[in-house]
Amino acid sequence: MKLLYYPGCTIKRNALEYERTSLAVLNKLGIDVIELDKWYCCGALYSLAIDDLMKHLGAVRTLVKAQVQSRNTGTNDLLTLCPMCFNVLKRVNKLLIENPDNLETIAKFMDEEEPYNVGVNVYHIVEILSNNIEKLKENIVKDLNGVNIAVYYGCTLLRPKEIAIDDPEHPWIIEKLIEDLGGKIVDYPFKSECCGSYQVLINRDIVYDKSGTIINEASTRGADLIVTVCPLCYYNLKITLKNMKRPPKAKIVYISELLAYLLGLDKVLSTETKALLENVFSQAGKNV
Repeated sequence: MKLLYYPGCTIKRNALEYERTSLAVLNKLGIDVIELDKWYCCGALYSLAIDDLMKHLGAVRTLVKAQVQSRNTGTNDLLTLCPMCFNVLKRVNKLLIENPDNLETIAKFMDEEEPYNVGVNVYHIVEILSNNIEKLKENIVKDLNGVNIAVYYGCTLLRPKEIAIDDPEHPWIIEKLIEDLGGKIVDYPFKSECCGSYQVLINRDIVYDKSGTIINEASTRGADLIVTVCPLCYYNLKITLKNMKRPPKAKIVYISELLAYLLGLDKVLSTETKALLENVFSQAGKNV
């Protein structure tokens, strides 16, 4: 299996371990990942103004890049790690498929790019992992027995419903993956609530409140780990946990870090993450 890969800005700047562990896990599963050449920022946020097509130029140029590279790689499937990038690219792709006139208008402002033929498929890594669960099960070398895991999705993988990777109200795609690997899920009602998002740049108290509720709700139900897939969510949860006067036992990790640990890919884990997971698994083993 081959996938084109769009990193996006945040991954390359603030989430290198998320990228490193994700690519290592996919490689272990026999998936060939090819990064796009000279990719652009996707725009970060999808513009809701109907006539504001220029805000979509970055995303369209990215999709054209994937289209061009697909001819040499033999795949038109585009992988994303960042939920915000996934959300923007998926929604812009859907907009252009359903509104050819918009595609024609945008094309007038892209002198250097070839026309986009809306043939690229945008995926988030969770979807790829979910579709390769049997390969994951065949390759894990560590037991999840005794570790209680809560999942935090955040907003942009599940909203709007038309591009969601699962049911927006009752998502279970990541939980099912963990269950299939032998893990115990801690379900709680805040797994798709907002963590505070970019308010971290303006008013951290909002983030501490929103993310604090998420952490406490998962922890009071017995979670040892809270796994996420969003760099911004990860950052907000981590700084909130660090700011708590009485931090609960639950620790924050990316799903890819957990999977890398289970697959024995210790070399791609940071010293801090490896020690964190070893401690969680050690303590959980005593409670089995």
